[in-house]
Amino acid sequence: MYLTEKEIFSQYDALRQTYDYFLANAERIRDVYQKHQPRSLTFVGCGSGYCLCQAAETSTKLRLDLPANALAGGDLLVNFEHYRGLLKDTMIIAPSRSGGTSEVVLAVEKAKALGVPVIGISAKAGAALGELADLSLEIPWAFDESVCQTRTVTNLYTANLMLIAILADDESLLAEIDAAITAGPDYMANYTELAKEVAAADWEKAVVLADSELDGIAKEAAIAFVEIPQIPANYHHVLDVRHGPMVLVDEKTLVIAALSPEEEMLQRDLVKDLKRRGARVVTISGAGHSWGADWQVELPGYQNYGVNGIPFIFIPQAVGLYKALHKGLNPDLPDGLEPMIDLGNNG
Repeated sequence: MYLTEKEIFSQYDALRQTYDYFLANAERIRDVYQKHQPRSLTFVGCGSGYCLCQAAETSTKLRLDLPANALAGGDLLVNFEHYRGLLKDTMIIAPSRSGGTSEVVLAVEKAKALGVPVIGISAKAGAALGELADLSLEIPWAFDESVCQTRTVTNLYTANLMLIAILADDESLLAEIDAAITAGPDYMANYTELAKEVAAADWEKAVVLADSELDGIAKEAAIAFVEIPQIPANYHHVLDVRHGPMVLVDEKTLVIAALSPEEEMLQRDLVKDLKRRGARVVTISGAGHSWGADWQVELPGYQNYGVNGIPFIFIPQAVGLYKALHKGLNPDLPDGLEPMIDLGNNG
């Protein structure tokens, strides 16, 4: 079994530990937040981590009624003076697999010099990020040994969402995250064959569509297609795909669309348009909807829409894994990709 496969299918075991860990550290999270009383939250990450920061930005705005921003670590590092005003009275949240990515660590060092408080969330214990942070949260059971992140992504997405739920005292959100984790193993078992079938179909590029709190995790899904099966992939908001990107949708395109329970007719019409252009379409949504897609994945229909991101990401991860195997690629070792960027070793 490849590492990537092992990590994808063990993600819910890790999620249970992450959930319990964050509940156990809830008071520490509230204490550091109350101590600094930030007027905004700024999420900082690189690559997949940055995608998760974008998801957390949206969730913060919707659930904490607090201004929030997501910044790419390299952007903040290079253009620190551009963002000096944005960092005033903020708190940085930095989710990272390694806790040692140079852009994030160096940018956080600059922010700390200004007195900006930091919560670091790392899938590696004892990392540089944790040493800098005012509060270091470590989830090493979520660490991916494979170059491409899968289990780590799902856990960091959930960690961000739990942190927001804890700060918002949102018991319903915590309860639904718990329910999604409990349902996860059966969910994966139910849709593994579908993922294999989708991967075996004749397509050469992927488009991922999602809205609202699933924006960031869907961007990560597009990255997973680029990294694991090495297929061109892009992300767009659901209806926004018509505004330009539709010209590249054809019979060689796979579309994975996370659809909302709102405005069903508008989204069903979009699926028709995508299929008219020859695309193969997978829809992921709550039960009780008929989208006219080639494949349909049904979620329990959580009241907190962001919770859907937890089961959602399994589908593109699994399809990407099986597409790589179908192409004869090693999903663990994509050529030219490093698991952690160290600027000291890059020229």
